[in-house]
Amino acid sequence: MTIYHGSNVVVQNPKIITDGHYKDFGYGFYCTMLEKQAQRWALSRRRNHIVNVYAYTFSPELNMLRFPSMNDEWLDFIAKCRLGIE
Repeated sequence: MTIYHGSNVVVQNPKIITDGHYKDFGYGFYCTMLEKQAQRWALSRRRNHIVNVYAYTFSPELNMLRFPSMNDEWLDFIAKCRLGIE
């Protein structure tokens, strides 16, 4: 699967960020399957506009949550992340 990350720098080796301010889906390295969405993220940076492209292969070793739709479970998860609740 191809995924995209909008930034102001080239990111060769993504790292999971575990501190900083709270985000909609908690800490991590945010990617999307939508290139246009990554382009919008990149444009939100003050300097440079780069869309990093990665090939992703599913790994059962990763701790993942999947939300196939924007339902109550999805909204509850975002609300908790914004409050800093893991």
